[in-house]
Amino acid sequence: MDVASSVLKVTDILVGEQLRHEISADGETCRLRFDSVEVFIDFSVWQDDGVVITVHSVVQDIDPESPGAAQALNLLNDLNRSYFFVKFVFRDGLLIARRDLLGDTLSPAELISALYEVSGASNRLRGELVGLAR
Repeated sequence: MDVASSVLKVTDILVGEQLRHEISADGETCRLRFDSVEVFIDFSVWQDDGVVITVHSVVQDIDPESPGAAQALNLLNDLNRSYFFVKFVFRDGLLIARRDLLGDTLSPAELISALYEVSGASNRLRGELVGLAR
């Protein structure tokens, strides 16, 4: 399955679930809003003929030079152990919650579950990590 087919599959699922979304100008990113959290869906080629669908949200914007950045790095292991399917990364001053899915075998339930897991984790953690913000 190619990226364009995966994008079409995802948008069909989102429309079927009546989830409002926007597609980027390049057609390779979807954006959704859940409460105060924005969730993005990106598509990447994987192993020549596959597609990885990444559902992600920025949990917190943190100055990489601040003490909050060190705290965020210290939290990563605990966060990754606490959430079974969502993983957390700290990159370029952003604490990101993400879940990767395979485009070839994607089911509607899997995508919807990933959207709610990532948005729920981001929403919960934002309140807890206020002291780490820029």
